[in-house]
Amino acid sequence: MNKKLLKSLFAVLFAVLSIGITSALFRFEFFKSLELKAYDALLQARGERTHTKNVVIVTIDEYTMKELDYPVPRDKYGTLLAILAQSGAQAIGVDDLFPTVRTDSVSQFQNDQFLFFHAYAPNVYHAIGPFVPKEENLGEQRAIDLEAAKTLRQHAIPKHEQFNFPRATYIDERPIDTLVGLAAGIGHILIQPDSIDGIIRSVPFFVEYAGDYYPTFGAALAFAAAKVDLQKITVEKNEEGGLTVRADSLEIPLDGHGYLQIDYAGPDSIYKHISFMEVLDAFNNKDAATLAMFKDAIVIIGPTARSIGDHNPTPLSDISPNCFVHANVYDQISSGKYISSAPYHSQLLLLIIMALVVSIAAIVMKLRWSFPIGVIFIAGYLWIAYSSFVNTGVVYHIVEPMVTLFFCFASAMSYNAATEGRQKAQIKGMFEKYVDKAVVKQILDNPSLVKLGGEERELTTLFADIEGFTSMAEKMGPQNTVGMLNSYLTEMTNIIIENGGTIDKYIGDAIMSFWGAPLSDSDQAYNSCAAAINMQRKLTALHTKWIHYGRPVVNQRIGINTGRAVVGNMGAESRLNYTAIGDAVNLAARLEGVNKEYGTRLLMSEYTYRKVHDRVLSREMDLVVVMGKSEPVRIYELIALADEVQTDATKKFLQFYHEGLEAYKKRAWKSAIDQFQQALSIRRDDVVSNLYIQRATLFNDSPPPDDWNGVFVMTKK
Repeated sequence: MNKKLLKSLFAVLFAVLSIGITSALFRFEFFKSLELKAYDALLQARGERTHTKNVVIVTIDEYTMKELDYPVPRDKYGTLLAILAQSGAQAIGVDDLFPTVRTDSVSQFQNDQFLFFHAYAPNVYHAIGPFVPKEENLGEQRAIDLEAAKTLRQHAIPKHEQFNFPRATYIDERPIDTLVGLAAGIGHILIQPDSIDGIIRSVPFFVEYAGDYYPTFGAALAFAAAKVDLQKITVEKNEEGGLTVRADSLEIPLDGHGYLQIDYAGPDSIYKHISFMEVLDAFNNKDAATLAMFKDAIVIIGPTARSIGDHNPTPLSDISPNCFVHANVYDQISSGKYISSAPYHSQLLLLIIMALVVSIAAIVMKLRWSFPIGVIFIAGYLWIAYSSFVNTGVVYHIVEPMVTLFFCFASAMSYNAATEGRQKAQIKGMFEKYVDKAVVKQILDNPSLVKLGGEERELTTLFADIEGFTSMAEKMGPQNTVGMLNSYLTEMTNIIIENGGTIDKYIGDAIMSFWGAPLSDSDQAYNSCAAAINMQRKLTALHTKWIHYGRPVVNQRIGINTGRAVVGNMGAESRLNYTAIGDAVNLAARLEGVNKEYGTRLLMSEYTYRKVHDRVLSREMDLVVVMGKSEPVRIYELIALADEVQTDATKKFLQFYHEGLEAYKKRAWKSAIDQFQQALSIRRDDVVSNLYIQRATLFNDSPPPDDWNGVFVMTKK
């Protein structure tokens, strides 16, 4: 038989086997999750789509909780609804629940006020929380609450017997009966994260309860905006095997299980949002410009504060308040933007063609020709899939075809290697000395890195050490010390790597790490600061576990510096270590020890501070000459990231402290002492304030020379 023909037959066999194997693999959750992640990547790559402009989210945020507490008092809720209605809101959706009021007089008064003001807002849509059991929970059936069913039915949609939408066995929470009567409509807020990875990609469009249908919350608002007659809504099967909901001019495609795939319009920030409390403030201040944003708007009121917990991950956000999910559902129905899967036969035909071409090319042609052909086909398919999604909302599988083509190519190349010996073993054991993925990738891209020596570049170095570890280890004994140390080092290492750092070495309980190599990092200083703060917080969390096992509580000191250093593979030819050396590295190590002098935990040099000063909360400590150096360096205590909320006490403390430091620099000794004492009234144990009071008192009695520059020379490491 002709050799090329034989190869072609094997290529066809490899293509068929690859398709079959891949199809079997993608029945497992791990591979399904890869496909889901690819879909998420499509959404992210597309970015913001065309969307409605009339959605306003009123958030129950930290500010609101601080001023009003949570749950928000009902009389305040009623006031808000009346304000929104008076301001011209087209429809108001309340993504919150109002169960039966308590019987004490205060709550009853608030409830009466709530209902009184609610009567001035006839366009309010309320939420219900249905319970839909999973198969393993079917034993949790409860008798239908006939009174609840009767009350809610006035806002229900007639049931279509031939379709099985998720069925609720009972309603976890619902508005009180009077509130249901005042409401313009009802929507369910059942959100079911994907069972594979917990991300919200779809919602059950209808939930059946006691023989009636209730739409998902965003759909209820879309029906309101379109003035849909709920009694005329119909459901029918479509040609793609799914369902179509017809509501006047709206045609809403669902999958075969009655779920709506959410076409997220973009990040949460695309929707206008304002704090619950800010709306009340605007009304009290007669701020007509702010209240004008509600004119003809679809308003959704919902909790966004993390502490309330009404959050889930979405394809576009690691964590997003559920009210934004409802906003996206409303938006896509109003905009007519829907997502659907490409027909199975179309995807299969395209996959067969690609698999055959790639397999035949790989087995018949030389690598320099077959590989580009495979790349072209993959790139072409990805372009088709992306264009289809962006332009039509039709989703093609991404990962499964890529895995199939990989199997095709690998099978063909393996066949060539086995029969003709064209492939030889290459570069074995070169990377055994390295386990860090970033280092390995850099070496793969540039093998010359394996040689002795390195390169000079800017790095941010972090040294972390446990305070008093030696004496603690003596008391605990070797066995307990090793267990505790391993737990500590594991957690700290994970945080450093998660923030883009490279672990250099462990020196007992100390950790040396750096940012900026082997991969460049333009934000290295900030990433190291974020890692340091998270390390301190993780150590605090570990204390709870250690105390439970009778282990001591320890403190950690960290020093950070940014500067030029030599980084690369250093050591002997037989044993290399990827490390960094230089004065900048040594300074970071010295700053870790300097913490002892000032009673601090996190110190950074002025070189790091200059790069992050507007993104972190810090305070200037001193101008010091560390051991082994002759030039002074200004040092700063790292307190928190700038976007983190700080207490009023912290703000006041820092104000007094900085005013005291400025007075100290200007030789206003008495003023400095006064300001530092004010700081100590807030933080009595602040070592630095006490230190400056001692210095200022000394200088007040015996002033320093005219050329004094405030430098303090360290005599300890």
